[in-house]
Amino acid sequence: MKSRDGFEVVNELMRDDVNRRTVLKALGWSAAGAGFGLPLAVPDRAHAQAPKRGGTIRIGSFSNIDTLDAHNTTSIVACSIHNNIYNGLLKTVSPDGKSVDFKPELAREWEIQGDRVHVFRLHKGVTFHNGDPLTAADVKWNLERVKDKQQAPIHAWKLELLEAIETPDSHTIKLHFSKPYPFLRVAFTGSTGRAATILSPRAVKEKGKAYGRNPVGTGPFKFVEWKEGDSIVLERNAGYWETDASGGKLPYLDRVMIKFIIEPSTLVAALKTGEVDLINNVAPQFVGDLRKDPRLTALSAVGGNWRVLHMNIAKEPFNDKALRKAVTFAIDRKEILDRVEFGEGIVAHGPISPPMGAFYDPAFERGKNGQYHDLEEARAWMKRAKYDGRELLFLSINSGTAPRQAEVIQAHLAKIGVKVRIELADFPTFRRRWLQERQWDLVQIQWDADLDPDETLYPELHSGEAWNAGKWVNKDFDRAVELARAENDVKKRKKAYDDAVKAILEDAPVAVLLHVNEQKVFHKYVKGFQMIPAGLINMHAVWLDR
Repeated sequence: MKSRDGFEVVNELMRDDVNRRTVLKALGWSAAGAGFGLPLAVPDRAHAQAPKRGGTIRIGSFSNIDTLDAHNTTSIVACSIHNNIYNGLLKTVSPDGKSVDFKPELAREWEIQGDRVHVFRLHKGVTFHNGDPLTAADVKWNLERVKDKQQAPIHAWKLELLEAIETPDSHTIKLHFSKPYPFLRVAFTGSTGRAATILSPRAVKEKGKAYGRNPVGTGPFKFVEWKEGDSIVLERNAGYWETDASGGKLPYLDRVMIKFIIEPSTLVAALKTGEVDLINNVAPQFVGDLRKDPRLTALSAVGGNWRVLHMNIAKEPFNDKALRKAVTFAIDRKEILDRVEFGEGIVAHGPISPPMGAFYDPAFERGKNGQYHDLEEARAWMKRAKYDGRELLFLSINSGTAPRQAEVIQAHLAKIGVKVRIELADFPTFRRRWLQERQWDLVQIQWDADLDPDETLYPELHSGEAWNAGKWVNKDFDRAVELARAENDVKKRKKAYDDAVKAILEDAPVAVLLHVNEQKVFHKYVKGFQMIPAGLINMHAVWLDR
């Protein structure tokens, strides 16, 4: 194994069942760590043409967002925009458009001392959009902000094991963890991870509660304006620190406009007519047609996601396990995949998705290992349930295929005598009703960009976490995910996650549905775009040939 920068080694250690010290010794490195100089942008060999500078790319987005404060969002669409405003200590990349890996961004070096101390050394000369220089003190402030449960209740879990932060000099951060922390490589990405997305401390303090509408980062694009329900505009950061493979300045584009177009057919029409240049998701019924259009490039991959129906266990009637089990057996996942998603994805019998590599077991997805459709079994559980026939409130977001999926599930539940009233809401309203008011019986969620089981299971279902809006409490599950998140050995982690999934199957706090495809479709004059199946629309090195 040979590495130029140490990150390949770190990723390999995280993926494989290899003792870290043994590998380092074999490579001739000391157990103190493996810090190396890190390259910047990787050249795009898909085209030999020199990139053209300038122009505005118009991106059609299928959903509104909640906030541009990266530490407080629950929206993966928001994360895709954040990815162009901010940087993280690390970034998510994809070598093939289907799998994911993790590389340096603001970190110039990453050194691991023992198994609980991580040292990051920053690139010098990086500035925020307001002109402030990036220092280790700024990174420390950001990590402390995320760790504060009062400030970031939905992301604080990612830094729960972080005990101390040192800043030996202006560009070095030394982090002490109470236990090994294999999820760090995901948590410290600046897009989906969010725990080490670096915001301007001065801007946050000056703007206060209004910061989410006035973001300031170190990324390739500066925030210009946000027209509610219409668009967000970003402009080129002329002082951006990252360069391309030839040493040229990034980004190439002058502006990025994200246009919110919620109605699926209108979004597709906007792409075809050239009103927008790229769309970040496609209603599945249109995918086949778009793939045939010679003017377009259509990229698709199963994302690190899971569609799931959460049940509110904190109140009647879903405090009754028999009713919950009946619901899980009543849902025909294959019908949802075919009728709602037009086959664009795979049926999910459990929460772990394919991009998670060694933690995903294809054999589990066959037969009756996980949750599956069995109407007779569902009716048998209903005979044991205490359900009194009341109408249940089914909360759903109003965009994408969610409304249609809710209708199909409503019909499935009607077959076992469960009455459901669907209520649709835009994302900001949905988030408030789902996480704050919690006055729902059923809520359907798509958890996106989950790249490690810790991210899939711990925040969504651990009894102490804010995203566990259904208030499920299960000691066996809690114990398993707590053990797994502090274990570097991949086989031991997988065993713990297998135990956690068994607890879900036994107690049925949720009905797992699908892992769906991510699609990015764009005109062929859009160059340099790379598919990263983590919900990202990375504009760092994109250019327009027109």
